[in-house]
Amino acid sequence: MSSQASQQPVTNSAPAAPKLVRLRDGSRVVVRPVSTQDESALRSFLADLCAQARYLRFFTGGADVASAAHLAAATGPDRYGLLAHDETGVLVGHALYLQLDDTRAEVAVEVADHLHDRGLGTILIERLASVAEEHGITRFVAEVLPQNRAMLAVFRDGFDARVAMRDGSEAVEFPTSAWRKARERFPEHR
Repeated sequence: MSSQASQQPVTNSAPAAPKLVRLRDGSRVVVRPVSTQDESALRSFLADLCAQARYLRFFTGGADVASAAHLAAATGPDRYGLLAHDETGVLVGHALYLQLDDTRAEVAVEVADHLHDRGLGTILIERLASVAEEHGITRFVAEVLPQNRAMLAVFRDGFDARVAMRDGSEAVEFPTSAWRKARERFPEHR
């Protein structure tokens, strides 16, 4: 994710209450807004991702996990993040948006390796898009490596995203209002 916007941490104006949601396999996670106090947990979470997952997320095998965790834990008017914790309290997912201009934001998501294909990525993006829409953001964009078929499927199947190859990566774009479509398509995530 690019860092074109300010990176000075401040608190979110109105953090949402933690919400218990059910994944496709019946397991449950708690989804809540990120805070600056989550940096250490985010560092551990990102470091524990397999090398392939880190490469697909950061486009490099040598990502600076400490710096990425710091940016992921930052809050402010130009960014919003969500965390997912499993039933034991372990961090298993993170999603964030970073506002690019008045109406667009870049979106990124990571899910723990053992929870892939259970709907957590869709849940996080759906909830993030809902918040973004409340903040006046009408479009989400993302850059995804072509080999990251699972993430591309989440964007296409859940959010009717437009995807086009550009400069070696897939440029993804969809309206934030598409969170309603994802909720209709996957009603079991309550």
